[in-house]
Amino acid sequence: MRGNRGQKSEVRGQKSFPLLSLFSLLPSAFSLFLLAACSSAPPPPVLPAAVAQANHAAETAQKLSANENWSAAVREWQNAADRYRLLNDRANEAIALHNLGQAHRAIGDLNRAHALLEQAADLNQQLGHGDEGWRNQIALLQVESQAKQAAALDARFARLTSSPPPGSQPQLQGLFFNELGLWHQRHGDLAKADEAFHQASQTFAKAGDRHGSAVVLANRARLDEAQRKFADALEKWGEARTRFEALADPPGIAASLAGEGRVLLGAGQNLPAAETLLRRASESFRTLKMNDDRADALRSLVACLTAQKKTAEAAEVQKALDAFCASDAPARE
Repeated sequence: MRGNRGQKSEVRGQKSFPLLSLFSLLPSAFSLFLLAACSSAPPPPVLPAAVAQANHAAETAQKLSANENWSAAVREWQNAADRYRLLNDRANEAIALHNLGQAHRAIGDLNRAHALLEQAADLNQQLGHGDEGWRNQIALLQVESQAKQAAALDARFARLTSSPPPGSQPQLQGLFFNELGLWHQRHGDLAKADEAFHQASQTFAKAGDRHGSAVVLANRARLDEAQRKFADALEKWGEARTRFEALADPPGIAASLAGEGRVLLGAGQNLPAAETLLRRASESFRTLKMNDDRADALRSLVACLTAQKKTAEAAEVQKALDAFCASDAPARE
């Protein structure tokens, strides 16, 4: 699982200077009384129209992203990036490009997402904005992993591991170490994966990032599961689900349900409970349109039903899985 943190658009204004009060030109003490009695705060600065329009586009895009209206968010983040580019406001242009890349990633356009995140990273490097640049790099790691670009991912980690995010940015450190743990796990180096997840857990705790801590706990559960440490995995999955429920995080809850079900199945324990968990997980993944996770949950459900000798039900779920995979295949092409 991954933590996902975008950059927020900033509203930038311009300084204004208050007009001198006419009463300040009067020499008498009475005039000083009038000045004190009648003075008021200067009016708020009025932004130039082009700046206000760019900021409005970014604020609208941010709301659309928060509501997961990704197609509309793509349009508005592109609008914001274009307007900031016209103003030569490279800092806000980089933020808009980062969030535009994340919106493209959300709709499955990984190639476009990668290109936009690279543009944002290049701008932040030019500006010397290290923290923002690290957010770009972490998002690029996630996109390359999702797109299964193993060579690009390995090359990026080779560049980044020599100089991880600074200790002054524990949330960025947590995101990086979480990705590093996933990378080590994919390469089969489970000891290094465990070490990286431990570092991620510590830095998320330092940052007070409850969501990041829950994500790392789920990844540690999956690591235990891979090593067939079923008791430890089941405990961690259960705790992760409790945390995700407290955060009202549907994808995290669904992943935890599926993890608990897989562990019970793998351990050959309480298969009826495993069946219930896997059914609930697959339905949640269907609602969330998390197709790969849904297919995995259905495969585990088929195995669970077969282990219980529920042959007819297993065949029914297998048929549904085959139909689902066939309908999902064109979307991947």
